[in-house]
Amino acid sequence: MKELLLIRHGEADHNVLFAQNRSLEAKKLRDPRLNSKGIQQAVDLKHRLSNLLRRRFNVELVITSPMTRTLMTSDLVFAGIKCPVLISPIPREQGDFPCDYGTEKSELETKFPHHDFSELPEVWWTEEESLEQVADRVEEFKRFLNSRPEQKLAVVSHGVFLKTFVRSSDQYRDFRSFKNCECVRATLDEEGKLTVLN
Repeated sequence: MKELLLIRHGEADHNVLFAQNRSLEAKKLRDPRLNSKGIQQAVDLKHRLSNLLRRRFNVELVITSPMTRTLMTSDLVFAGIKCPVLISPIPREQGDFPCDYGTEKSELETKFPHHDFSELPEVWWTEEESLEQVADRVEEFKRFLNSRPEQKLAVVSHGVFLKTFVRSSDQYRDFRSFKNCECVRATLDEEGKLTVLN
């Protein structure tokens, strides 16, 4: 049984534009960074999780999407925590607009030199992806998580991916969307069944 912390990235400018019904502008922002509010959200989440991470949830691995906003979020939330970070394209956002298209591996290596991108292809995102394809990726991610030796993992990902991940278990078909920098605790059994704990 895997114990999971499922975390959506902090706020980036495309989130603000979508909330203002300015979706055409939002969709054009390529791989946006966290804005100042998103940075503060990640710092606040770090403080909210500090007791849990010190006492009850000794995170063994952080898995993060290679999008700039998730990399920044994981760096801030897990600053000072001694555990490896694995960069994986599996929990990336649904690739249907430039705001969800990634940055090339070579540029990420320059921007985030403290991370290991060696397993990442130069172009790792998808530019046209259906919700059915995201659901297939969710099943791939469950298999990936269950193949890992670690028992306590944190996943830093995106709204559509995380909502699809949680809704993949029948009892959570109506699960709401994740807010920016929201953390949901869950377990994943060997059969791929997810149980939300909070």
